[in-house]
Amino acid sequence: MGAYDENGQRRQTAVEKLFAVAGRTALVTGAASGLGRRMATLLVEAGASVYFSDIDREAAESAALDASTEGQGEARAVHLDVSQVESVRTAFAEIRTRSQSQLDILICAAGISKAQWIEDMSASSWQRVLDVNLTGTFLCCQEAVRLMLPRKSGRIINIASIAATWAPRPQRFNGGYNYSASKAGVLGLTLRLAVELAPHGITANCVSPGMMLTPLTTHALSDEQTRAEALAAIPMGRLGTPSDLDGITLFLCSSSSAYLTGQNIVVDGGYSLW
Repeated sequence: MGAYDENGQRRQTAVEKLFAVAGRTALVTGAASGLGRRMATLLVEAGASVYFSDIDREAAESAALDASTEGQGEARAVHLDVSQVESVRTAFAEIRTRSQSQLDILICAAGISKAQWIEDMSASSWQRVLDVNLTGTFLCCQEAVRLMLPRKSGRIINIASIAATWAPRPQRFNGGYNYSASKAGVLGLTLRLAVELAPHGITANCVSPGMMLTPLTTHALSDEQTRAEALAAIPMGRLGTPSDLDGITLFLCSSSSAYLTGQNIVVDGGYSLW
């Protein structure tokens, strides 16, 4: 039969199997827009069953609907405020019921930024960013692990940032003390998860994007001078887009990354090499 089975269906090649996510269940936070939306949509296109979670219920529903019309998998919207314990517990309880406690993949992409100079930053602005970016990641990882441990398998992908380890350029992007601190915390959290969960077949890795065209950066990059300075700081000479994470997303979510854990994978067009 060669590459086809007895029913005339084409068999997957060895390479396709290596990067396959079809049949897996995933939750993506911040999936209504930006990086989260693209990553969630990609998984649906590849045949996974994906929960699009976001604090904006209507936007999450719209994103899930758009993905379901083209993808091979399933897309469902879940309302989730990652900064609120009860909201996280409620969302994961819904997943537990709908998916019979199956959760194979967690991608924590929800994030916000409230940049101000240090002398002007309020304690509330500092705390709000940490609540969403760091505590929100912790809460979602905690609930995901509770579902993954009995199955002895799972993939956790936390979205950090080059701001966690490099001071940003251009000047317009300075002042994000809370953002940088929160993303550095995400890196530390992920390292701990990787070490403690490795014996249970669960991997935990970070992806640190560079200058990406997302709703979080579009306003600042609309300024001509800022955009020019940003491009000058990127060896590849262009800004990143959400689809630039497609390859690393499939790699980290599939069996091809089975022996990789506790890593911070930087996707920045060479920005961090200067």
